Amino acid sequence: MTLPGVSTVLAYTIAAEVGGRIERFAQARCLLRYSLLAPLADDSGEAPPSGRPPVGRHLGHDGRTTLQWAWIEAARAAVRRDAMLRDLFNRRTQNGKQDRNRGYIAVANRLCRIGYAMWTKGTDYQEVAPARPGSKQQEQHHHKQPTSLSRPGTGQP
Repeated sequence: MTLPGVSTVLAYTIAAEVGGRIERFAQARCLLRYSLLAPLADDSGEAPPSGRPPVGRHLGHDGRTTLQWAWIEAARAAVRRDAMLRDLFNRRTQNGKQDRNRGYIAVANRLCRIGYAMWTKGTDYQEVAPARPGSKQQEQHHHKQPTSLSRPGTGQP
């Protein structure tokens, strides 16, 4: 329930639809497919002629429609509460001006991925993602030296 946009009702709905056993899904992509949030593309990858919508890109239809509804409802609330998810929505919809439904689906997709990671690791939501293992940011945080007013080895400032 620490995930932005997920209320008590949506949390119980998601848990009931998943079945309470997240280990059934080998990875987040499997949960996305089950939640009907993974886009299926039948196009060649070429850009359509100007002004026309993409051809063949749609969400799947074999899965849990209630689970899809729950993630999209959570996305609608999360866009209002979380800056990172609002930025994702604004990038996809050009600041809410075009195709808002696709923007909510993109946010629901991200929420599902984050929810999967939180559920499998047993952690709470963090607005700022933790540093990845082995990253420079983590090494700098881990190896901080106490600051001193003198230069090392000289005793002078």
